[in-house]
Amino acid sequence: MKFPEDIYYIMDRLNGYGYEAYLVGGAVRSILLNLEVKDYDITTNAKPSELVGLFKKTILTGARFGTVTVLIDKRSYEITTYRRDYDYLDSRRPSVVRFSDELEEDLTRRDFTINAICMDKEGTVIDPLNGMEDINNGIIRAIGNPDIRFKEDALRMMRAIRLMSEIEFTIEENTLNSITQYAATISCISTERIQNELNKIILSRKPSLGLFKMLETGLLGTIIPEILPCVGFQQFSSYHDKDVFSHTMIVVDNTSPKLVIRLAALFHDIDKPNCLTIDENGEGHFYGHHIESARISQEVLKRLKYPNDVIEKVYRLIRYHPLKEINIGDKGVRRFINKVGKDNLEDMFNLNYADIIGKSTYKGINKLKNMEERTQQIINSHDPLSLRDLAIKGKDIKELGINEGPLIGEILDRLMTLVLDNPEDNNKERLIQHINDMKKETPPD
Repeated sequence: MKFPEDIYYIMDRLNGYGYEAYLVGGAVRSILLNLEVKDYDITTNAKPSELVGLFKKTILTGARFGTVTVLIDKRSYEITTYRRDYDYLDSRRPSVVRFSDELEEDLTRRDFTINAICMDKEGTVIDPLNGMEDINNGIIRAIGNPDIRFKEDALRMMRAIRLMSEIEFTIEENTLNSITQYAATISCISTERIQNELNKIILSRKPSLGLFKMLETGLLGTIIPEILPCVGFQQFSSYHDKDVFSHTMIVVDNTSPKLVIRLAALFHDIDKPNCLTIDENGEGHFYGHHIESARISQEVLKRLKYPNDVIEKVYRLIRYHPLKEINIGDKGVRRFINKVGKDNLEDMFNLNYADIIGKSTYKGINKLKNMEERTQQIINSHDPLSLRDLAIKGKDIKELGINEGPLIGEILDRLMTLVLDNPEDNNKERLIQHINDMKKETPPD
């Protein structure tokens, strides 16, 4: 077993001063599963104050909880002191932490058996809680009484489901029953921590596994109740043989593992249940569902404290995702690129290909491919497609005696609409003439 040189240095340093040192948690789990190790965590009987004295560069990440980050060059490694937790009062964090000198005592207060396996620097496995057996059987099992584990930290419920999505294990029955029983307590957890785990589930190898399990246990309905009407909602469409939620899960699974695309996939049809109309032939239609779904995505993502740039990109992807409504003539394609944004086109097509995979028929795939080709042709033609491509800027408009900010913005928007339809008009002289023509217009009452 070979570890990075930094790990040997840290463990040798600790051992050299008489302390124990073991790799623990996700790193060991990944090694045993032959998966890529993303982070190496070390546990030791050295106290935080002692760790600070052993290494040149350290950060007291969570010294109260026993965690010190060691910096080597620009790489960081978390070292945590053996501990036993006391007095979880709010399903979030221990109000009191006491350190321990015993490795096994530290391992018994962790979350799942598969995360309570250690390795020394020679690669020898220390497994007092039989985590190896659960790894071999593909099981996620809470350590000891699962009720106690989830009362200690309710986020562990999402972590169990995230692990299921990432490594495609099965959650042990008692552990799963406990998650269902305590799902509502996830509301005690900070929004930031919930968002972080939700992102990991959405970006996992098989996000639908986690999202279906979140639905089954009640976690999804607690965090995103807006999605519940989609469950079991039939679409009465020759294009869809699945309910809205099941279709959504297929779309999420088939998009690239990029956060904005997967969030857009999760919310792209969320308002369909409110938009259903059935024609005289019994065919279901969802006119305008993309508009309301985009709005709902904004509300939910704001509530979950996503960054504004993520919210805006997800909104655009959902708002303009029904490409069948786009006229693929030059004007229609230029308008489409302007609305979506050149930087978002690849994500938009990725979402749409996944959307087609989630339907009962691949009808529309040829139009989608044609649309993708047409957008590239338009981009290569260097037609004006956004405000930055306009041959006139805000300062030029000010020089014409127009100083009001909102009016300048309105003029730029009108000029943009003009050149999207008539790109040959995108020169400064013509645009100034158009502005002069606008000045002559009678203002509305």
